[in-house]
Amino acid sequence: MKMRRLKLRHLEVLLAIAEHGGLTAAAAALDSSQPAVSQQLAEIEDALGVALYARGRHIRPTVYLPAVLRYARRALNDTRQLGGELRALAEGAGSLLRVGTMLTTGSRLLPEAILGLERLACGVRLEVVEDIAAGLWARFDRRELDLIVGRLDERAFAPVVRSEALYQDVHCVVAGNGHPLLQKKRVSWRDAAAYPWILPPSGTALRRAIDATFLDQRLAPPAPWIESASPFVNLGLLERSHGLNVVSHSAAARYAGWRALSALPLQLKYDVGPIGMAWPADEESPALSLMLDALRRAAAGRGRPEVA
Repeated sequence: MKMRRLKLRHLEVLLAIAEHGGLTAAAAALDSSQPAVSQQLAEIEDALGVALYARGRHIRPTVYLPAVLRYARRALNDTRQLGGELRALAEGAGSLLRVGTMLTTGSRLLPEAILGLERLACGVRLEVVEDIAAGLWARFDRRELDLIVGRLDERAFAPVVRSEALYQDVHCVVAGNGHPLLQKKRVSWRDAAAYPWILPPSGTALRRAIDATFLDQRLAPPAPWIESASPFVNLGLLERSHGLNVVSHSAAARYAGWRALSALPLQLKYDVGPIGMAWPADEESPALSLMLDALRRAAAGRGRPEVA
């Protein structure tokens, strides 16, 4: 099989060409020569049996390149991860687990799980990244994360992913503490529709759930004052305006604890996925198993876990 001829150096060359946009720039970045890089690209294409670039005055990517780059990044990240873990083990440290979390799980669920893991004195080293779903899944696809803890969407049910739902965390409407609606005894969706809305980007599951909730009330979905998926930009805007935003109940509790925002008595009728965890289907390690068990224990008081 020709693909067995591929070496890690081939993958590094391929990623350098894609990143720098040409053979000459890639050669400079790799401290190599342009003919050597060109030869290695030819070897890669021969091993794969497809052309990754069309030649001319400037090379142009073919339809095959994105798929090959995706796997090349995964292979190189896995290799770097292996090297780092072996060095850590040689120095007496535990296995490294790279965890991605969202705001909704970063305030309580994950900290409780980490503390539970710490009490076991199992030696697992954790590297935690907090981001929105799009950022976490991009890292996951590049094999930069071993586990995602947060709200599960359709990406968690792909064949290459294993996932487990832990509990539901429905969304509610939040506002700055000086918002006029906080003074009303009863608040309706029609009341809320009169104010500016900070909405998630168009086409996202949460945006569809917000639109569907308004339609169920026989109201037109609100036009966005601004579209934003940044928790801290949204917080800054809500604190200084009469805008409204939708967040999970756990995130609303976090903001309330900061005395930054207040929740209105408006809950989405249609919601997105449950809170849970997702990891590569081919990932099996003692560190991952320990973390999954710690998350299950931390979530136990919130509801019965379900296997997705």
